[in-house]
Amino acid sequence: MSMLKKSLTTVAVTGALLGGAFATPAAAADSKTCPSGKVCGWSGTNRTGHRTVLSVTPGCETFTGARSVSNQTSYRIEFWHITPGTGCGVGSRLVTLQPHTYSDNVHGTATGIAVWGK
Repeated sequence: MSMLKKSLTTVAVTGALLGGAFATPAAAADSKTCPSGKVCGWSGTNRTGHRTVLSVTPGCETFTGARSVSNQTSYRIEFWHITPGTGCGVGSRLVTLQPHTYSDNVHGTATGIAVWGK
């Protein structure tokens, strides 16, 4: 193999390796995980479908309909199927998650959350 072909081959291989290295962080973003310090909900069970990511503080909030949920905060969080127009805590409590836990099936659709202080 000529010196020119060896050089071109080396450049091509190096470029492919570097291109893969730069693409890895974007490819590593996993839609089934929830970032640290956040609450996440997925439209499907087993952390599938559309993912919603929230920053929360103690209190009550509406929540996008979720069938699986993750609590990556330091708070205890109750997930509710709230009765429309009534506010938090009225309806059916589906699951309570301690900090840094998740549920792959909340046996209903979570439409509200109660965030309890530390």
